[in-house]
Formats: sequence, structure tokens, C-alpha cells
Amino acid sequence: MRDAILEIAEQQLMRGGYSKLNFATIAKELNTTRANLHYHFKNKETLAIEVTRRYVGFYLREFERLRSVYKGNFFALWPVVEEMIWMQPDNSDDAKVDSCINLVSDPEIPESIAILSRDSFNKIHNIVTGIIQDAVDCGEIRNDIDVDREATRCHVLMIGVNGCGQHQLLVREAKKLLSGLLAEWAESLK
Repeated sequence: MRDAILEIAEQQLMRGGYSKLNFATIAKELNTTRANLHYHFKNKETLAIEVTRRYVGFYLREFERLRSVYKGNFFALWPVVEEMIWMQPDNSDDAKVDSCINLVSDPEIPESIAILSRDSFNKIHNIVTGIIQDAVDCGEIRNDIDVDREATRCHVLMIGVNGCGQHQLLVREAKKLLSGLLAEWAESLK
């Protein structure tokens, strides 16, 4: 039951932000009671925190895995990262782009989630910084670049691609319009 609650809550949060997270809707979808949901999660905030931890945890683990797998192959990494941006819960190119941006830009977001979001941003930034430093150390890219600045550019580009994807009706349309930008950025570092 806990996993089912988290899955539905994630869909609500990613598609509509914190204000759209609703225990009554989740209970109805799971054919259970709100009391049963509160057995698993004290309140809306604790549920949103758990969803955010799971969501961010997946991406942190995936970035670390990609850093390891693509060490020494910097330019092959970025198309894979782009595909990760377009991953959707239902694995459909016909879906609307979901995004954690919906959650963190919600004006009703509790401070605990904002702090978790900032911490996650910093962790991903550090991984991207490490990826770029690895490429400098391996001689794949120029050694005269400001690694931290390039990590910031990359991270902003990833967020921007995802954010712009929000304005497209379907994932396939967003991919068609925005694919290749990370690879172009990487090429600029040769």
C-alpha cells in the first residue's frame, strides 16, 4: 500500500506541484480511506518529503552510475543524460513532460521540501562537477575551463531543457525540439 500511495503522490506532485497533492484523491484512486493513508504518512508534508527523497534518490544514484560507466567517454554520456530527462513514469513518448520543477516552484511548498530540493540540487551539481573534472583529467576536454562554471552551465541547461519541455504538449514534441543541446554544450568544451 505504501508504494502505491507514493506512486500516485509522485504523479500528483510532478504534474501539479505541492498544492495538487491530495489525500482524498489518492484514497479514492486506491479504493481505500484517508485514515489508511494517514497510517502510512502523518500528513501531506511527510508524504511529499518521502516522494521527493525517492525521486531525487533515483536521479542521484543514476548520475553516479553514469559517471562511473562513462568515465573516459565524456561525449557519449550526454545523449544518455538527455534520455534520462525525458523518462516518464508511464514510459510513453505521448505523455506530457513531468518535472520536479512543478514541485519546487509551487508557492505553497513547505520549507522542509525547499531545503531538501536545494540539497539535492547541490548534490547533482557536485556529481556534474566531478564528471567534468574527470573529463579534464582524462584529457577529453580542454584543461583551461572553469570546471565549476561549466558544471553550473550544464546543470542550468538540464533544468532549462526540462522546463522548456513543460511547454510542449507531448514528450516526443519536446524531444524533437530540444534534443542535442547537452551534446552541443559538451562539444564546446573540446
